[in-house]
Amino acid sequence: MSTGIRNGNFFCFNCGGEFILNLPMDVKTFIKKQKAFDILHKNCKPTWKQPEVDQNKSIEEKMQFWLKEGERGASSETMFTVLAGENSWCRPQHRFDHPHDPDDFRRCYLLLKTIPEWKADLYKLKDLSEVWTNLVENWDKLTIMIEEQMKTHKRNGMYEFMKSLGC
Repeated sequence: MSTGIRNGNFFCFNCGGEFILNLPMDVKTFIKKQKAFDILHKNCKPTWKQPEVDQNKSIEEKMQFWLKEGERGASSETMFTVLAGENSWCRPQHRFDHPHDPDDFRRCYLLLKTIPEWKADLYKLKDLSEVWTNLVENWDKLTIMIEEQMKTHKRNGMYEFMKSLGC
């Protein structure tokens, strides 16, 4: 299936079409809208590509880019909030959430691909929890694992490793 949810909205990963979800809504309405979106996008050609930030931009411009174009989740929004500090425009619902699985970690990884300058500040996440401490201390290994999964689309023990870290 080429459709799913991206940043809280229905999204077609082939054409980039999006349907903004006005939540809350009852489950019956949600399912009807999801089915209609799936039907509308079932034959889309794969033309959409994940936008990439110009690394010559300032950190503030990269932050704005990620807020607009980045793939976000609770844990990557937690990272953004902590690493942006006083400049944070992001207010996650679960402010101190950590990645729970490889897909959550992938979104955190993508945030650092957008703003690589923040990698040096990962230590700031250690103040949030023991799990964040474990993640930061194993960041390089997790990065190698997620890059391998993204390339091969095969499981490589990352989920189990993350669980051993407390995720």
